[in-house]
Amino acid sequence: MKVRHLSIFLPQNTAFYRRIFGFLRDAFSQLGIEVSGQCQQLNESQMDEWLRERRPDAVFEMNRVKDDIPVLHEYKIPHITWIVDFQGRTEAQIKGSDITYFFDPGWDCNYATGGLQDWLPPGTCTDTFKPFSRFADVEVEFNFVGHIPLPWSQEELNRKVVENTNLVFGDLLSRYAACLDRTKHRAKTHGDLRNIVDDIVQEVVAKKVELSDSVYYDLLERTKRLRNRTELLSFALKKTDSIAIYGSQNWKLWDAYGKFYRYFVECANEINTLHQKSLINLHDGLSFHFRSIDCLASGGLLLWYDNCDVKKNKEIITKKYDRGLHNHFENGKHYYAFRNDTFDEVYSRIINNNFARKNVISEVGKIIRSEHTWLSRANKIINDLAMV
Repeated sequence: MKVRHLSIFLPQNTAFYRRIFGFLRDAFSQLGIEVSGQCQQLNESQMDEWLRERRPDAVFEMNRVKDDIPVLHEYKIPHITWIVDFQGRTEAQIKGSDITYFFDPGWDCNYATGGLQDWLPPGTCTDTFKPFSRFADVEVEFNFVGHIPLPWSQEELNRKVVENTNLVFGDLLSRYAACLDRTKHRAKTHGDLRNIVDDIVQEVVAKKVELSDSVYYDLLERTKRLRNRTELLSFALKKTDSIAIYGSQNWKLWDAYGKFYRYFVECANEINTLHQKSLINLHDGLSFHFRSIDCLASGGLLLWYDNCDVKKNKEIITKKYDRGLHNHFENGKHYYAFRNDTFDEVYSRIINNNFARKNVISEVGKIIRSEHTWLSRANKIINDLAMV
């Protein structure tokens, strides 16, 4: 199909989503495509009015599928969704879109959405994220730009998760964490994690219960982010107190990290500067992330915490599951990765490495400009739409 007009809706009107919306709009515009939309999702009546008035050729949304807005089916307009966060939902709720892109490469292997589906890593804007003409003076040894959830409050831990029972969230959280620790070398899909929660609840209360979306989200998503971020910062704290943290003010409420918190950065150009004025830019979670590709485009040195124990069991790795930065960049040259038991070794290599950093930055830039701009991602989306 020929796409002349695309409507884009992102979940929230925040600095991050406004930046992504702008990058996508500019990329599609370079392809001669008119872009409408906003950083806010429409309800069904609003979407009906929007489609009648604007008549886009396709709709692109983040984290919402076509079945969530039934009127999209009536208009027979192709719907593209980019699932960056499951938000406590199950596989059965990720259905209906003509194209489903997954932010996590493993999700593409484990879910069947009923339409075309693929992994879509983020791109970057090389007009915004780019190296300075000369090396910047290093102002801090470790830098982290990102969010951390609030510490668990006593009220949250004491809340009942199943009515008319004594099961509270704190007990469920403890049992869930213990189960994950016992089975950490076993591959798990999002659905597997949810089943673990359901099995624990059924064992405790002797009946099958569907928990609220907020409880599933706290267990499946919030706990993961809490663990990743606290473990990541603990490695840096072993080496130095020259640490700068940028993100939400939640960091202030963590005793171990509050003194390192600076402020929330809204300006992309400032993030570009921070990447280059930090000796090491810390990253956790998925290797190929908004944070990591922007850092590499800036010429910053990226250190990624690879805490996926599953990868130690080579026999369970499929070609699709094993996707990330390492498929496009060279670990130990273009970026660095470490595990629990290799941090000291990798840190030492970074500090003592004598390779020509300038040449490496230039090489990374060429790869990014060739394969990983937002224009590259827009091209993929349009090419995939042609197959729908």
